[in-house]
Amino acid sequence: MNERQPLPTNPDELPATERATLDALDALLQAAPLPPLSESERTVLTAHLRLLDAWNPFINLTRIESASERASRHLLDALVAVPLIDQLAPDGGAFADLGSGGGFPGIPLAARLLHARPRATFDLIEATGKKARFLEAVTAASGLAPRLRVVQARAEELVSTSPTRYDVIVARAVAPLAELTRLARPLLAAGGHLVAWKREGDGWGEELATATSLVGPDAIRVHRVSQHGLDRALLVLVSG
Repeated sequence: MNERQPLPTNPDELPATERATLDALDALLQAAPLPPLSESERTVLTAHLRLLDAWNPFINLTRIESASERASRHLLDALVAVPLIDQLAPDGGAFADLGSGGGFPGIPLAARLLHARPRATFDLIEATGKKARFLEAVTAASGLAPRLRVVQARAEELVSTSPTRYDVIVARAVAPLAELTRLARPLLAAGGHLVAWKREGDGWGEELATATSLVGPDAIRVHRVSQHGLDRALLVLVSG
């Protein structure tokens, strides 16, 4: 039986599968309006998307395949949070993406946040080994290491094994809000915040009520995202 060849790690040797997605993102950012991609941001996202396409058939990093949906539901969906994060941590700080998976929203956020904050750091926290290897490949190709790094661990483990505490933790499609709050809060620095990506719809009211009963109404703020292609999207802010 033939062994599978190692998955690629050099995006420069891969097809330019990112072009349609980044073209679509350019139009969405202009309409938002949000700042256009810088050359350094474009380099990071190019590496991310090319490696995603090369690895996805083998380890199932995303089910979203069309360029327009990737632009809106992966990239714009991440970048709309930057103004909120700017308010929470205007002077840099330590950031983390909890349950980073395929690198969303963490890598697009890191591309923008680290470029503007020379002393900031961004950890991609992922417990699954194969997904962590993918994230390491992207990080190595991004030009942002060592300020962008992968931490292969479960959140519960990091509470006792890592001294790092974060000013902002982001998380998308990880767990219901109450469980996510339980996981993230012990990893927050004093005055830190969790930013969770959620969607209005069936069950959201109950999910919010459960989380509110855990931390109290004053600890949670819900921001509705008003952007084309992100219908019913929410950014939920939980204070530490």
